[in-house]
Amino acid sequence: MRLLACCLLALPLVSQGLDEAGFRGDAHRLAGACADRARLLRPKDGKMLAEYGRAFLVAGERAKALDCFQLARIEKPRDADVHRLIAVAWLRAGQRAEALKAIADMLVADPKDRNAFTRAAVNLQDAGLAKEADALMERAWILDPSDWQNCVAFGRACLRKARRDASARWFARASQAKPQEERMWNAIALAYADNGAEPS
Repeated sequence: MRLLACCLLALPLVSQGLDEAGFRGDAHRLAGACADRARLLRPKDGKMLAEYGRAFLVAGERAKALDCFQLARIEKPRDADVHRLIAVAWLRAGQRAEALKAIADMLVADPKDRNAFTRAAVNLQDAGLAKEADALMERAWILDPSDWQNCVAFGRACLRKARRDASARWFARASQAKPQEERMWNAIALAYADNGAEPS
């Protein structure tokens, strides 16, 4: 009842935008304030809750972040990407142990989601956790060695971190999976042209 009353009181605030001055404050405080508004508008979406938690971590509101992560897991317990997004939040906050725990939870939640595993491997790679990224990407590849897109995505991330030998391994796997696929060759060409930058 108390929560409902608080939500009803906050509704007029959510229905209004902010002026420029409202967005000129401290970035961390604004992250938390905007996450509060988003949460009032969409309080039960697992993936959104994981992202609200990320903003709350940056804002220094750990209790709110943990609450969002817990609710996200309740809403989507078998969604590997929810656990991945929680891991990303911890990685961005510099909390590697918590991030790796979320990755372990992801593997249990859906042990066959190779796409989420690949995205998580890229996230780990970008955070400087090459060993963990490699191990996770191997799991993704074993699930479907013909998936050239995932091989290229991870190869690109390796290239971005100046891991040329690792990128060569993954680009080779992509080329062996679909040697007649022009999109694959183009993706590798652009990865080298852009030094591994994310595609536009």
